[in-house]
Amino acid sequence: MDIAQMLMLIVILPLAILALSNIITPKIAGLMLSKGIAGIDVHKPYKPRIPEACGLTLLLSTNLGLLLALFLDIESQAKILALIFSSTFAGIVGFLDDLRKLDAKTKTLLTFLAIIPIIFFKVYVPRPVLPFIGATRLTLIYLAIMPFAIAVTSNAVNMIDVFNGVMVTSMTFSFAALLISSILKSINGQLDVFTVYSSAIILAALLGYFPYNKYPARVFNGDIGSLFVGAYFGSLAIIGRLEIVAITAMMPLIMNGFNIITSIKGLRERREIIRPTIVSKNGLIYANRNLEAPMTLAHLLTLKSPLTEKELVKAYMLLSAISCILAIVMAFLTYCI
Repeated sequence: MDIAQMLMLIVILPLAILALSNIITPKIAGLMLSKGIAGIDVHKPYKPRIPEACGLTLLLSTNLGLLLALFLDIESQAKILALIFSSTFAGIVGFLDDLRKLDAKTKTLLTFLAIIPIIFFKVYVPRPVLPFIGATRLTLIYLAIMPFAIAVTSNAVNMIDVFNGVMVTSMTFSFAALLISSILKSINGQLDVFTVYSSAIILAALLGYFPYNKYPARVFNGDIGSLFVGAYFGSLAIIGRLEIVAITAMMPLIMNGFNIITSIKGLRERREIIRPTIVSKNGLIYANRNLEAPMTLAHLLTLKSPLTEKELVKAYMLLSAISCILAIVMAFLTYCI
């Protein structure tokens, strides 16, 4: 690959995707509203009606970027196709849930199938790299836990997507950690252009989309957005051999998902469980003291005193930023020492 191709993949293509994402988001929002696909923003006292499933923007713009990359990086075509098929499958599952409301167990089980393209294209290496240790041979164990990787990341992102801008900002930090980590790998002799531009493309899509999803949100991501982004993250971590970095970056999201599942004793849809927080008439968010309420991060953050939605969003951002800094430190210890 020459310098011109690398420049196109790493700089020009992501910039084009950023512009595309920003341009098509309001058009997607208008389409969803015209089809009656909308939800109520329950964390606002005035309960506005917001177009749902606008995460379709992220799926379309990111995949267009990857399809263009197919013609610029011939050597990585199998990796690109595996990434597209795995993340898009999860996105389609999310879209079906947005339209028809799948039950929680069906939706979760379907996300396990998103690993199939990665196995089919054989773009995984069952030797995760650990700090100070290097590559480890865990062939059978790795194959056994691979389906959980995408199921966990996609559903963890889905579970965190409850406040304006939280999913987008959290995953922007997380993909930035993957991008910086893949650059560190490349600088230290393990050239990884695929992971660099794959991270940059979805980062661009998220940044172009963010102005519409930030507080106060004008669009909702829907499950199509959260499941697609989460599956993309898990798939890229496997293909790019950044598993430990990815786990560290997503720790707040994984902990949030684990707390929810353990506190409600299983998998259940949001509409089937008691809300973890209560919104007052003046917009303050309180922890729901009902013992059956799920133990989410928002619940924990508001246990001591109520917060506004903007304050909660900032708290989520801070947790994600800290985790991603730790992930980059982990990458430095793994690839630079």
